[in-house]
Amino acid sequence: MLQSLQPPSDPLPALRGWHPGEQAVQAIIHLPERVAITAVVDRLPEQHRLFHTSRLHFLPVTTLDQQGRPWASILCSHDGMPSFISSPTNALLTIKAHLWPGDPIIQNLSQIHDGKRLFSGIGLEVSTRRRNKFSGHISNVSLRGLDVDLTSVVTQALGLCPKYINIRSIMPFHRTSPRLIYERFSLRDGERLPDDVIAYIHAADTAFLSTSYVATQEDENTYPSRVGVNHRGGRPGFVRVRPSDGKTLVLPNYAGNRVMNSLGDIHITPVAGLVFPSFSTGSILYLTGKAENLYGASARAIMPNMNIVSTICVTGFSFVENAIPLRETGSSERSPYSPPVCYLAEEKPPSVSFADITLNMIKTRVLDDTLMTLTFESSRPVEINPSQNCVLELSEFLRKRSHALLDWEEDESTVNDDCVRTWTVSTPPAPDTPCTLSLTMRAIKGGLITPILYQLARSVDPQLTGEEIDVTGLKVCARLRGVGGDLPVPEPLAACDGGRRLLWMAGGIGITPFLSLTRHVTNLAARGFGMWDVTLVLATREPEVMLGLIQEAFVNRPSCKIDGCQSAPSLTFSIHIYSPRQFQLLEPFPPFVSLIPHEGRLDDSGALFGSVDAKGRESHICGPLPFVLNAMKSLRAAGVDLERVKRERFTY
Repeated sequence: MLQSLQPPSDPLPALRGWHPGEQAVQAIIHLPERVAITAVVDRLPEQHRLFHTSRLHFLPVTTLDQQGRPWASILCSHDGMPSFISSPTNALLTIKAHLWPGDPIIQNLSQIHDGKRLFSGIGLEVSTRRRNKFSGHISNVSLRGLDVDLTSVVTQALGLCPKYINIRSIMPFHRTSPRLIYERFSLRDGERLPDDVIAYIHAADTAFLSTSYVATQEDENTYPSRVGVNHRGGRPGFVRVRPSDGKTLVLPNYAGNRVMNSLGDIHITPVAGLVFPSFSTGSILYLTGKAENLYGASARAIMPNMNIVSTICVTGFSFVENAIPLRETGSSERSPYSPPVCYLAEEKPPSVSFADITLNMIKTRVLDDTLMTLTFESSRPVEINPSQNCVLELSEFLRKRSHALLDWEEDESTVNDDCVRTWTVSTPPAPDTPCTLSLTMRAIKGGLITPILYQLARSVDPQLTGEEIDVTGLKVCARLRGVGGDLPVPEPLAACDGGRRLLWMAGGIGITPFLSLTRHVTNLAARGFGMWDVTLVLATREPEVMLGLIQEAFVNRPSCKIDGCQSAPSLTFSIHIYSPRQFQLLEPFPPFVSLIPHEGRLDDSGALFGSVDAKGRESHICGPLPFVLNAMKSLRAAGVDLERVKRERFTY
């Protein structure tokens, strides 16, 4: 039977391939494709439409000036409230915003490129790190004083990497009184940025980067011209200004979704802009200028320890105080992925630098031909909640220690690797072991670090016994960059309040956050806290290994045996497992656990989720993107409100 065609309203792939600049940058840094071109769709998915029209307090956008320079702006309603964006169709966004003097968009809205006003935006909710971007062109615009109404035709939409977004709570602020401090849209040769502007840049932890890709005539039909806007974040001061000229910004490239949109644009069209918003004061700084990407030794000559940087020599800027009608409440939460600030070679770094926690590998355990569990001991206690992940920097291991322990040759693909990786913590520190944590991970085919770690684990357990092996003597260490994770930790609810009803969905190695959550829930239930009803839906090609890990998670402490956890009257735990083959368990589950096997794949009919009353449960999902998309379709078919589903794609 032929599969029915996709409805016309569903998004379709927007592009035939990455444009020549993106391809060139991916080749320069020897980057294997991490995101399929089909991830860029030709209109807004329904989730994006709901997000843009109901959740956003502000919208960073990119427009071009008469010289073709990209400028980033921040659009808001006059009072900072959301819902200033509407979406009449899945290819249109209508924005009603209030501007302020000094915003370059006021002049740029009249600029047309090849008959179109190119336009792009990024929807970002700073309280949740949700983010989606779009690009296209402006079809209609009306400017009345400082109020603008514009309609954008969306031709490309893509989800983004959340890694460096600092979490903050923001509220509308009604007492703005914009004050234009500088408006220098054209700088003379030899002119520097004012000292207070440089100090403002060095205090910023958030910026939005605007770029432009101008296609050649022969490429225009295949790779159409566009503008782009992307988030850039880090610790305060992550963007540096070169003291030698006082106007060249150096922007380190932190590893993200590996698409290289912005660097690819700069490669072809060497201009870029930045906007720095302050949510504590409402000030905003706009910059644009000539841009260049630097790699390897050239990058390190300017910013030591960074293998890829972009420089922007400012040719125009504007600075406005007390303009943004938003203010943050409380302190921001730094992204766990952000590395320590890298200072320029021509700067003198502070005498006291950030000292990351050191993790020493103490045990390895090989689970099968790709899976392993590594146990680390931290140099001081670290707080990690169930389901959270940790960000490790392994450059010392990769560049030095691994060569002393293993026989492998580096190639050109490793030169620009930042050696930073993120893994979910499968066993977090406990009160009696506050410095011990375990990571369960898969050796990724074509990857760099996980295959080497797996080779190391196999070298100490060549017989594949599956036992934990003490590897303290190997002296393998990593630096802990930070701790993060989006899945919530459930708190207990008493039976009289209905108890806690959970639905966890895991694809393959996406099981890892639910391992620590299982430990958490089992421990609470064993101590009499709350009433729990958990349904786990698991899709895997390795059922014995995955179910074995879940069995171990029912043990409250490493020294316990499963026999000691037979009774948990306040916990029922159902496992629906989808696998392409039959399997047999070596050990039985405790009696409060039921196991329901299914052959094949989870379908998108919604039948299973209807049978387990998914609408009445708190739903959390983690796994590869195809699994997530399929499960979301099935949840929608079962009547679940997808806005209430907590999602973690297990890609960092």
